[in-house]
Amino acid sequence: MPALSRALARPLRAISWGGILLGLLLVIGLVVMLANDHQRRLEAAQRQSRALAVGSERLLGMELRNLERALQGIAADGVQLYRYVPEQAPALLAAAIEGVLQRHHELHSIVVVDPHGRPLGGGSGDLQLPLWLDGLHRGKGSQLYLGPPQRVGGERPEWVVPVALPMDARRWLLARLRCSELQAIISGLDVGPDGMVSITDAQGYMLARVPAPEGSIGARYVLPGRELLGSRAVVELGTFNGVVDGVPRISTLSTLERSPLAVQVGLANTDVLAPWWPYVQAAVVITLVYLLMLLGLLLAVRRSLDRQKAMAEQLRTGSAELRMAHQVGRVCTWYVDEDAASLRWSPLAREIFGIAHDALPVTDFFDRVHREDVVRLQAAFDQAFAGTATLDEVFRLVLPGGEVRWVGARGQRVAMADRQRRMIGALTDLSERYQAREQVTRVERRFRLLFDRNPAPFWVFDPDTLRFIEVNEAAVRQYGYSREEFLSMSILDIRPREGWEEVRGAIEQARTGELQDAKVRLHQRKDGTVFEVRAHLAQLDFDGQPACLVLAEDVSERLAYERDLAYQALYNPATGLLNVRGLAAQLDEQDAGYTIAYVQLRGLQLVADTLGREVGEAVLQAMAARLGGLGARHGRLAFQPTEDFVFAIEAGHNAQSVLDSLLQVVSAPVRGQDSLHQFEPRIGVSVHAPGDGLRAEQVIGMAAQAAHAARAEGNVVVWFDTQVATRQADRLRLAGRIHAAIDTEFELHYQPICMAADGRPAALEALLRWPQADGSFIPPGEFIQLCEDTGLILPLGRWVIRTAAQAQRQLVEAGWGELPIAVNVSAVQFFNSDLVAEFTDALREFGLARGALQVELTESSLMRKPAQALQTMQRLNEQGICVSLDDFGTGYSSMSYLQHLPLDILKIDRSFVADVETNPRNASICRALLSLGHSMGLTIIAEGVETPGQLQWLAAHGCDQVQGYLLGRPARLDAVIAALEAVPVDACR
Repeated sequence: MPALSRALARPLRAISWGGILLGLLLVIGLVVMLANDHQRRLEAAQRQSRALAVGSERLLGMELRNLERALQGIAADGVQLYRYVPEQAPALLAAAIEGVLQRHHELHSIVVVDPHGRPLGGGSGDLQLPLWLDGLHRGKGSQLYLGPPQRVGGERPEWVVPVALPMDARRWLLARLRCSELQAIISGLDVGPDGMVSITDAQGYMLARVPAPEGSIGARYVLPGRELLGSRAVVELGTFNGVVDGVPRISTLSTLERSPLAVQVGLANTDVLAPWWPYVQAAVVITLVYLLMLLGLLLAVRRSLDRQKAMAEQLRTGSAELRMAHQVGRVCTWYVDEDAASLRWSPLAREIFGIAHDALPVTDFFDRVHREDVVRLQAAFDQAFAGTATLDEVFRLVLPGGEVRWVGARGQRVAMADRQRRMIGALTDLSERYQAREQVTRVERRFRLLFDRNPAPFWVFDPDTLRFIEVNEAAVRQYGYSREEFLSMSILDIRPREGWEEVRGAIEQARTGELQDAKVRLHQRKDGTVFEVRAHLAQLDFDGQPACLVLAEDVSERLAYERDLAYQALYNPATGLLNVRGLAAQLDEQDAGYTIAYVQLRGLQLVADTLGREVGEAVLQAMAARLGGLGARHGRLAFQPTEDFVFAIEAGHNAQSVLDSLLQVVSAPVRGQDSLHQFEPRIGVSVHAPGDGLRAEQVIGMAAQAAHAARAEGNVVVWFDTQVATRQADRLRLAGRIHAAIDTEFELHYQPICMAADGRPAALEALLRWPQADGSFIPPGEFIQLCEDTGLILPLGRWVIRTAAQAQRQLVEAGWGELPIAVNVSAVQFFNSDLVAEFTDALREFGLARGALQVELTESSLMRKPAQALQTMQRLNEQGICVSLDDFGTGYSSMSYLQHLPLDILKIDRSFVADVETNPRNASICRALLSLGHSMGLTIIAEGVETPGQLQWLAAHGCDQVQGYLLGRPARLDAVIAALEAVPVDACR
């Protein structure tokens, strides 16, 4: 016994030491993994802070460069103005500054000061200016000086950064940049709950910070890396305690090369390591779980060893358990002697095996075992006979007639008195039991597959007690109760109280066998939420008792989808208002008259496209709320995406009074999230009278036509009548005629441009005309805008260029090849076609020299896309095509910007030439424009010259060329050539 105990204890010790060693390896592995993860998170945080700092520094640099360009533009304009028109310079410079302030909302003010900071005009100066005009306050390669922050304003004070830029030796531009703009640059960065982003200057002043505690903006702190400001550098500070709040953060400092500013980004250690601590906790839990499992394993092994000791004791002392086979029905005993040659059994075995003998060779017995079981049974028999195991197997035995019987065999080897070995055991006929079990198993498997794995909730309940008997997993997921909770509940617990009587009635109908349609009912989950269910009920026997089977089909989403479809068919989801179809349906259901106001608010969609979807939705909701109140009082309101509202004014209300209120509502500015938005309304009105036979959709369409007419004609409100419909139809027909008329009906007329000094012809301007069969002309104002709206301006523009080139060829053949032809180009054509290729192709086709054609552009069209305009004009200049700026002085372009454009000619607008000899204001403007144009090396052409007095004044003041009815009206090319050949040169004067 002591030897046996020691042998059984050895596996226990091996498992103990192995478990302890494995636990140590697990702990070491977890510690190494956590340490590596901790280091990687700190390194990743450092990289993230570096990326955020560099990105913010670049955004800040772009903002300051834009500010520097704007101030340089003002300074350049100021120098030009003080040089050429010193009397008007202060007023013109003030207007330029006001324009810059309107475009740059980040600027608080711009003031012209002397070197001592004293204002030279309106506004407030800065007497501290000389103190910060040094190298510490300016970046490398920049003209901007940045001073310490200041607090300005009265009732609503704010922090600003003074920015200075020299104009000339006696003047400086002093601008004040709002710190809130710097705050906006860094406010959108994701640095975590305790992270920090700041913008500081060379002296340590805090200009912007996120978060921004009270009193931190404008305060001065001792900050690292101040010696790097003014040069481009990125410094990883590692863990750095915040100077404002003392929070340790992983920080990076990024400085600007062109400005003495720095951006510091810090990610709080607590935020960076917050996801790491759960891993530490998980590692601790894993270690504890492992120790508990090891302890449990040791206890289990201990119990197993105890059982083995008990079994060994029983085997040594012997037992009479083998006699149990005689106490079981259809059981026989058997034994095999030491030679393992014959298998002998009791008389009952004859009936089981169908053999009339009391013994059978072991090999013959295994031949009768089913081929799928023989290997397993042979191995178990050999182990049992060898004494290493107990035989306990179930196998199939094939009888002589082919019948298969299930047999259970139990046996073990025992020692006989004569020291011989014998294996004894019992055989049990299990056929009936296995057949019944297989049948039950098949039935239960089918039921479980159908019941448990069904995606729809199923349950079985007792119709008498209404208690649940069984539920499937889908019901557990759907209702939130566990299976145990379900089995302790009744079906009334998943129904609201008001539906209990309906449940009882449905059960009574099911008992009587009456079939009922599956109705939609309300069911209640464990969390109290209610949803819609279509319940299907059937009777069945469950474990020998009557029961009801219920299939609960969740139809909440489908019904909600159907309701949503019905809602969307009549309502606009963005505003909650009716759509036009829904409004028309409601109006058609009533017999009373009504008035339709179709409101177009152009610009609503532009707000969303420009400022973002959230701002656009906020503005749309605000406008819908305004109009909704008016609609609730006077009728019905609908929304037509994306910018139109339809207001139906019901009979009984004063339509004109309601329209006045409507106009007030839509004309008032609408507040978005951070700004006001003004829209230009256009309202079309139509009236429906009972009995006129019109459907609401037609009446709304008439109001829409009136709204389109209002926009086309520049009116605010237009009432629909037959003239409106006629004008819209004419416009559509005119659009249809334009395409066919480009090559067949349009023609060019030419107006001469003469030298102002001696009247010699200098050039011709090509003007588009559309003659009609009756000899009249359709004014260009009626079809040019229509061409731009429909895109036909592109083929029409190509036709004009080619026709002008053909006319230039005729001029060359007539001996007037030195006269170039100027072609007016639409802004749409200029920015949406390859203009340079069209001109060069025309010149090549007709063999024209460089400079034979010129391009005329309006000042306002160039300002739409300045960068693209500059590129196209440079390409035209490279091809020898002169560029003329038409209507100069009527736009809003910056003179410093125009100075860099490759222009050749400036044309003074006719509005300035009118009464120039008698009107001092026009004369002053023309002198300034002439002086400015000549200073830029440009040829100046005055338009609209109609009197000799205008011509004499312009010639006397140095105007290069003139154009107008005094010198010649537009005419066809043959008439112009005849006039050039017939009229002496000095007759033009």
